[in-house]
Amino acid sequence: MSLSAKSVLKEGSTQLSHICELDLAQQASHQRLVSLIATISVSSRNADTIYTMIMRGVNIFRLNFSHESHEMHSKTIELINEALERIHKETGQIRTVAIAADTRGPQIRTGLLDGDVFLRSGDNLRLSINRDLYDKGNKEAVYVDYPNIINLTKTGDRLFIDDGRLLLHILEVGVDGLLCEVIHGGQLNNNCNVILPEIEIDLPAVSEKDMFDIQFSIKANVDFLFASAVRSAKNVKELRTVLGEKGKHIKIIAKMDSKIALSRFSEILRAADGLLLSRADLGTQIPIEKLFITQKSILGQCNKVGKPVIVASHILESMRTLPHPTRAECFDLANAIIDGADCIMLSSEVAIGSFPKETVATCDTLCREAEKVLWFRDLFSDLVSEVRGELDAAHSLAIAAVETAKRTNATLIIVLTTSGRSATLVSKFRPRCPIMAITRCERTARWVYLHRGVLPILYTSEPSTDYATDVDARVQFAMTSAKKWGIIDDGDPIVIVSAWKDGGGFTNNVRVVYAFFEADRVDCLFRSDRRHSRKNTNLQMANREPDDKKSANA
Repeated sequence: MSLSAKSVLKEGSTQLSHICELDLAQQASHQRLVSLIATISVSSRNADTIYTMIMRGVNIFRLNFSHESHEMHSKTIELINEALERIHKETGQIRTVAIAADTRGPQIRTGLLDGDVFLRSGDNLRLSINRDLYDKGNKEAVYVDYPNIINLTKTGDRLFIDDGRLLLHILEVGVDGLLCEVIHGGQLNNNCNVILPEIEIDLPAVSEKDMFDIQFSIKANVDFLFASAVRSAKNVKELRTVLGEKGKHIKIIAKMDSKIALSRFSEILRAADGLLLSRADLGTQIPIEKLFITQKSILGQCNKVGKPVIVASHILESMRTLPHPTRAECFDLANAIIDGADCIMLSSEVAIGSFPKETVATCDTLCREAEKVLWFRDLFSDLVSEVRGELDAAHSLAIAAVETAKRTNATLIIVLTTSGRSATLVSKFRPRCPIMAITRCERTARWVYLHRGVLPILYTSEPSTDYATDVDARVQFAMTSAKKWGIIDDGDPIVIVSAWKDGGGFTNNVRVVYAFFEADRVDCLFRSDRRHSRKNTNLQMANREPDDKKSANA
């Protein structure tokens, strides 16, 4: 068994003893289970940086439509494809990465300023709906582009400006605007967003800008839509309507970024393909001491139903200007992994920060170290016990695969899949080892990155006319790839999940094999019996011994 696998699989008799036995010198897993999402912008939009990010483990690239033009995003996609082609030429491997479009969502915004404006605590500021003030903002009055704000707000309400950097209290609601007192001041900039945490605004779920951005995203063949300002399940359905037939493949990830969204968490979770926890936005709307409880609750509920969840905002924020994170950031990131995050998203750290490559490398290392702490035995039992009612065949097979991997101390689960569903169901029950999803579908090889532990491999060989032969060829390809990447070693137990015939929806087979690699080649043979695997390995070493002695004598 490979050293990296031993590190992942080691566990004590209880969670407490497992934690007590954690060793500083223990090697972290070679294969990270959570996926990394990196935002590309001015600091990272170059061929070398994107290439390095992919090599250091970035699985999904995020295009932020709140800040950049379609031309810039097109350039980013071009550079990503160039980096993948470079990796293929250098290594012979076909690597895949997914692309996510992050929409701005419906927003209230301030107008333009006539000069610098710095607001101090105790100052009064009027937010006016008078269009004449659009480009004449000053420290006394600023335009706001939401006329209905005077009908929905009342005296005493809070509002935030510029992502929560400025906090104001409403003193008076007038016929053409709001008179506010500045509680937390700072520099006011042009076109800042305005947040009303207690108010459900009546703006449409998809703005004109969002419509424009979504159409671009469909043409650009993106894989995910990170939907901002989702307030209900109805908003998710509206987004699906906008995506239409051409964009039906795009997975909708709803952002938990408002108090209103939290109040309708369950219905949004059912409607969306996954959730993104935007801690920066939520931190302005709920008490700060409740934020970590909210994170644990959201991640737990997503894990319970098997929906992927992304943790975002202020992950390694200090690395915007420093080559290393703070200790607190390291603890925070590790806790997000332990809480059950499927993906970690890096934003400004890699988008506009000074050290994007170092940030990705640091995040990768911290994630792998945090995964050593996870206590998989009770986690698996809890997840199985939460499955209510009669199980369908796919769920039953996923549970059987993870249970088999646990009992055999398997270092890898190989899933032969077309749509990716079988691999994501296995991921739901959180096996201790990586899940290698072998697929011929490029889109499947990208979207499964949303789920923890799933490592997609694109298999490009033509199908064999004999289905059993084709299955064996794909399994051998998977094992050879896993050997090259250091995930498995000679004699390691491997769990294989496959279908009884070609096509989607036929997965019903779980078996255990033991990897066996010949000394002079990487190609893998697999044995159904562990003793045979060990016997052949011992014979192989015995046959090599005389040659080794001859070399030594020479």
